[in-house]
Amino acid sequence: GVGTGPKKPAQRFWEWTTQQRPTWRESKTEAAVVFCVFGVTGSSSVALVRPTLKNTFGLEGTMMEGPWSYRIISFLAVSPIYACCLLTFGTIAGRHTFFAGMATKIFGRFLPSSVSRKLGCPPALVKKKLTSKP
Repeated sequence: GVGTGPKKPAQRFWEWTTQQRPTWRESKTEAAVVFCVFGVTGSSSVALVRPTLKNTFGLEGTMMEGPWSYRIISFLAVSPIYACCLLTFGTIAGRHTFFAGMATKIFGRFLPSSVSRKLGCPPALVKKKLTSKP
């Protein structure tokens, strides 16, 4: 038929990373992947926040020793950076749909619900609509 040629690599990737998978409670493999993604994300987000604060605001410090400006801006910067890293690493690990939901929840704490409901890439939003219960 028309348009049934070979799939492009990006299309195959999105199909793979948005496919239905067992929950992490049902599968030890899924649990291992999810825990690894959370571990890499936590380390990476902290590694990104510190130089960002230094280069953008000229702030250096720690959460324990301060200064307070470092603590406050660090706290505010970690969540969006963490959510972006979580979505990126989760997608690379083939679990885009799961981690897109997690990132949306994180952003939902900071954004109005009218905006956070619209967050997501087209493949994940389509699958979300197809699998959501009325």
